[in-house]
Amino acid sequence: MSRFLFVIASLILFVSSCQKKETKKKELPIKTEMNISVKHADYSKVNESYLKKIKPWKEYFIVDDFLQELKNTTPTEALNNALELKVLTKQLKDSLNIEVLKTPAFKARINVFENETLRLADMTFIPSITADEVNSEVEKIMMIFGSVNDKINTVYAKEKFDSEINLDSLFKNQ
Repeated sequence: MSRFLFVIASLILFVSSCQKKETKKKELPIKTEMNISVKHADYSKVNESYLKKIKPWKEYFIVDDFLQELKNTTPTEALNNALELKVLTKQLKDSLNIEVLKTPAFKARINVFENETLRLADMTFIPSITADEVNSEVEKIMMIFGSVNDKINTVYAKEKFDSEINLDSLFKNQ
């Protein structure tokens, strides 16, 4: 009789422990903030008159279009697209073929942009990442791409200024 009671008690304990595990699984919180769409700030653009000068740099326009898609996205979508952005940014960096832009200052901006996209790609492997952290990183990426655009505008504005004013002729007359 004691064996029979022991088996019944064991069975009851087993069944009740299984039921508790199921309720624990149902109580896990769902990360809803990761699915809320966020409109990120727009970054500065390249001046229309300078776009034709960078037209041969096709990778720039691919990254620009890709970032336009990220302007209004959820953190989950941003993380899903992070690995593709990483590849596109590497191609952007490797394909810089415009001599005027091959300066240390411009390359530094491209490197910072690449580092931030790498950081976003690394976030895809962190299970405890929060929506705020992802959104903050996307904002940084937008801001840095804007600084790349600002540098393009500055380089071509300086080139235009130098071509309009012939400094050599001013100094030869002295």
